[in-house]
Amino acid sequence: MIKAAKALNIVLKHAKSLGTEKIPLSATLGRVLSENIYSDIAMPPFDRSAMDGFAVNSKDKSKAFEIIEDIPAGKVPKKMIKFGQCARIMTGAMLPKGTDKVIKVEDSEPATKSRGSSTFKEPKVLLSGSLKSNVSKAGEDIKKGQLILKKGTKLRPQEAAMLATVGKTKVKVLRQPRVAVISTGSELVEPNHKPKAGQIRNSNASMLLLQLKRQGIDGQYLGIARDNFVATRKLIQKGLKQADILLLSGGVSVGDYDFVREVLKSCGVKVHFNKVAIKPGKPTVFGTKGKKVVFGLPGNPVAVLVIFELFVVPALDKIVGRRTKDNFTPMKLLKDFKRRDTKREQYYPIKITRGNRDFQSQVPDTFAAPLVFHGSAHMQALTKADGIMQIKNGIKNVKKGAMVNVRPI
Repeated sequence: MIKAAKALNIVLKHAKSLGTEKIPLSATLGRVLSENIYSDIAMPPFDRSAMDGFAVNSKDKSKAFEIIEDIPAGKVPKKMIKFGQCARIMTGAMLPKGTDKVIKVEDSEPATKSRGSSTFKEPKVLLSGSLKSNVSKAGEDIKKGQLILKKGTKLRPQEAAMLATVGKTKVKVLRQPRVAVISTGSELVEPNHKPKAGQIRNSNASMLLLQLKRQGIDGQYLGIARDNFVATRKLIQKGLKQADILLLSGGVSVGDYDFVREVLKSCGVKVHFNKVAIKPGKPTVFGTKGKKVVFGLPGNPVAVLVIFELFVVPALDKIVGRRTKDNFTPMKLLKDFKRRDTKREQYYPIKITRGNRDFQSQVPDTFAAPLVFHGSAHMQALTKADGIMQIKNGIKNVKKGAMVNVRPI
């Protein structure tokens, strides 16, 4: 049995990049760039108005201006503006020749309606000692050929907007793993069946598939492996053939019908560890076959959720190039916490609550409130939980107000 930290190091050592692929811009959310992106145009591509108003020459001291053209966004100006003239212009529109300034509509007033001209109030805003131009200059945001997104960037909606701006409709990203999910156990029936005596519905597969979905991955469910060597081996072989990562739940303990470890070895999987000093989740198996990664998770649903968060998520992050971060947040314990077995590191479901404000910092305190929890099969406790609290091995009592590490779930 090894400690959780050592187990994680082993997992990360064997989680490797799977290469790159090109995907459409619409599918880039959460993906990681595997190329540098350079702008093919200057932005703005031309001098453009930052306001609705009137384009003029800043050197023109005329009191009244003749409006000789209307310029909406998207229209190329046709006329050159001379002294005593202006163009009515909309936000984002190209400035006409002869102008370098836009006077806002609210800083103008009609002169003589019959002549269609306008006079302007003096703008009140001063910038660096000169009147504000209300003009976005060509290339002031980005120069043509400028690096705008670096290799390794995780793509969000705002990065997608930049990619669209430079016409990058196909994007080179790190390839996502194909993940297969298998449940084991003759006692299991699928959720659409009513259990008979001695049976339970398969909840782990649904949870794992949605945990994968939350990581941006569409997992493939391969079904239930019954408790015999041949059936289990058949599904595991299928998973190893189709997927880069294989997730199994159940069958990893030491019972007479727990075949997973033996089957994995018979399929050429090298098992790196099969017990972790963690509660829940002690009978966790991790193995590899080439670049393929296999996680044998316990059968109890709370243990499945905990092991997925602690080991599978960091492995996925490394494979797809996301920066693995410490997902634990220190919080104050809302009430005393006691436990009997202190040999293993424990993860306990908690409710995150807000307490009284610290009036000096104006930041409300965040508390971890332990929930009623009957053990690793108590799935109902997780439906009330916002996080899992980490209690290190050797610690029996934690007093109210002490700081504990919490991983939101």
